[in-house]
Amino acid sequence: MATEVPQPVLDYLSSGKTVTLATASPDGIPHARTFMYVNDGLTLYFWARPSSTTAQHLRDNPRVSFAIDEYVADWNKAKGIQGEGDGQPVSGDEVERAVGLFAEKFPSPSSGASTTNISFFKITPKALEFIDNSGTKTHVSDSEFGVDFHREQVLSGSE
Repeated sequence: MATEVPQPVLDYLSSGKTVTLATASPDGIPHARTFMYVNDGLTLYFWARPSSTTAQHLRDNPRVSFAIDEYVADWNKAKGIQGEGDGQPVSGDEVERAVGLFAEKFPSPSSGASTTNISFFKITPKALEFIDNSGTKTHVSDSEFGVDFHREQVLSGSE
């Protein structure tokens, strides 16, 4: 990817643990699930059972939307990523790479266990927004519900 992504975005991606992934069936029925993920730059990797709805959707329709965030009580510290892209199965050396990244990020006694009954997928972002309210003061209106979050488009879908 030729786009220069700001380091705080890459740092946030690396620090996150879960991604909420939205897929759709070929006839447009939406489906959202949360997965543990790892990343290599902007590319996100996750695993799912081959028979899962997510895996079936990705086989038929690779377009995805996703969000990486966490709740914080102080909205002035809110951060997150929202994106769109393509979800694809991975194989061969790329599976080994993903397994290695998972073992580094989520060390556990079973990190060397068999991956026979799962499939690995990657998300290649096409559009990405970074939400970062740190260093800014959010304004909460007395007349309007909600708050405006500081958003930065770091990857445009028009490449």
